[in-house]
Amino acid sequence: MSGGELHGYHLNPQDSKALAEAKVIIAINPQLEPWLEDWKKANPKKAKILWLAPHAQPKGMHAWINPNEAKRMVAEIHAQLQPVLQLDEVKSKLALQSLVQEIDETDKKVAALFAPIPPQRRVILSQHDSLAPFTEHFGLTVAETILISTTAECSEPSAKHYADLLKAIREKKIRLITYDEGQNHEIAQRLAEDTQLPPPIPLSFEYLQPSGKEGDSWPKMMLLNARRLAEGLQK
Repeated sequence: MSGGELHGYHLNPQDSKALAEAKVIIAINPQLEPWLEDWKKANPKKAKILWLAPHAQPKGMHAWINPNEAKRMVAEIHAQLQPVLQLDEVKSKLALQSLVQEIDETDKKVAALFAPIPPQRRVILSQHDSLAPFTEHFGLTVAETILISTTAECSEPSAKHYADLLKAIREKKIRLITYDEGQNHEIAQRLAEDTQLPPPIPLSFEYLQPSGKEGDSWPKMMLLNARRLAEGLQK
């Protein structure tokens, strides 16, 4: 959903009805979308869910922010929808090729943004480990995370963990602190102030911006966040 926060979604009656009427439901991971897994158990005869990353480990659940995984996903979606929706074979293959090309072009543009930054300066501290598919693909390092659990979106680190983060920022030469846009970033702000780093930057990899705004498509979302990261690391 545009502008929606992935972890804060709760199934409502309107969406439940739409799910029941759908021919195919496209999702990422049962652990990432537990509400959908619960709906599936309650509606076994209606549920036909295409899980795109059903076996992903916690740090890899946000697989769509890795261009290679994004290409795999669109190919899998095409293969599943072709027979169900009886798509025109030639047109649908051309559309798939266009999507893959767009992903490849975005991949190159993002890589170019980070190219001037030496590897030893590409070290960040993030809110949690969900950035791994992106950072590993583009050669960035998430040295530490504010949250230990990927599911504890609103919890705060213990006093000991906070002290460990301060120590890690200095010892691991962390250049930048990030947080999830729309989430409480008080801890990220305090860490930046206590270590004299630039203000933490917001990232919005979990959703697209409303239509007409920067970040309203997958390529634009990837470039928006990459620019924020690159600019922050170059300071």
